[in-house]
Amino acid sequence: MQFIKADRVFDGEKFISNDQVLAVSDNGRLHEIINETKVDPLQIQKLKGVICPGFINAHCHTELSHLKNKIAQQTGLPGFGKSIIFQRATSSKDEVKEHIQLADKEMWENGIVAVGDICNTADSFDMKTTSGIFYHSFIELLGLNPERATLMYDAGVTLINELKNLKLAGSLSPHAPYSTSKELILKISQYNLLHNLPASIHNQESMEETKFFNGENSGFHELYKFLQVDISWFAPPKTSSLSYYIESLLQQNTLLVHNTCTTMEDIGLTINKNIHWCFCPAANQYIERRLPDFKLFMNETARICLGTDSLASNTALSLVNEANLVLSNSSFSMEEVLKMMTLNGAKALNISETYGRLIPGKNAGLNLLEING
Repeated sequence: MQFIKADRVFDGEKFISNDQVLAVSDNGRLHEIINETKVDPLQIQKLKGVICPGFINAHCHTELSHLKNKIAQQTGLPGFGKSIIFQRATSSKDEVKEHIQLADKEMWENGIVAVGDICNTADSFDMKTTSGIFYHSFIELLGLNPERATLMYDAGVTLINELKNLKLAGSLSPHAPYSTSKELILKISQYNLLHNLPASIHNQESMEETKFFNGENSGFHELYKFLQVDISWFAPPKTSSLSYYIESLLQQNTLLVHNTCTTMEDIGLTINKNIHWCFCPAANQYIERRLPDFKLFMNETARICLGTDSLASNTALSLVNEANLVLSNSSFSMEEVLKMMTLNGAKALNISETYGRLIPGKNAGLNLLEING
């Protein structure tokens, strides 16, 4: 048994009393949290910094890890999308899988113990069968034309069944409102609600999305032209994208990812939904050179989690980097941001019974953070 104490201990919800000590079993599991007066002072290992649970990376794309340093920065989201499509077509399966393994290793070394991972293919499944990290795979579906909803849904279920055969966790998820019909979003929501599974959707990541839904000429019109996809049938609703699709989300846990252009009116639409706001600020800067308006979310702290996005849109898979960007560009407290990195992410992924907080008998991981300033 080890007895550990730090300058501060954050248990996933709050900083605990400074007279508490963590008793850790030889197998690495937290045995109990006890008062230091019950332990021989000579047995207590004292550490500088903050101990907290292992981090939850609520949004990643490990299957894009081979694209690190291959996508130009600040192209805007439609331009980024074009680059992804082109670059993916030039990479071998071996290269993809090698970099997926490296991404898993990088996250583990950065204190990440659970990941919400976006998947368009089965490329990352083998890695997940042996990783020390818990993965929830979001099988991402695209299809703006409602006539393709059943076809795309069936393809997603095929991948879900592959996950099940490997005893891996996963659910269906729409890509984004500009690429997924309300009909397909609803079918996905019905599946996830039936099986009590979380969902994820890229939300309001760019002003080009706002223009697209307002019927203005946008970068997404250019992207569909580049893809030679006819969307002349699409009737813009002249509303925000979130307003357009939110009633198709039903009541399952849903991560709205990025939220760079979300307004206070949009936030109000989510009051009666099981929504979690997931911020990936480093990717927002990489792609769009902008950040969400964090001050709009000051009353939403219980529903905010953090993600790294992919190495195609980031220079590292580090939740500490993401947290530092949030702290330096908002009025959120250290305690609130630590909760975003831990318990809030676990709740969003439906894994808070095991991860995201210091629970005796559970192996949620222990991280030691150096706090400057």
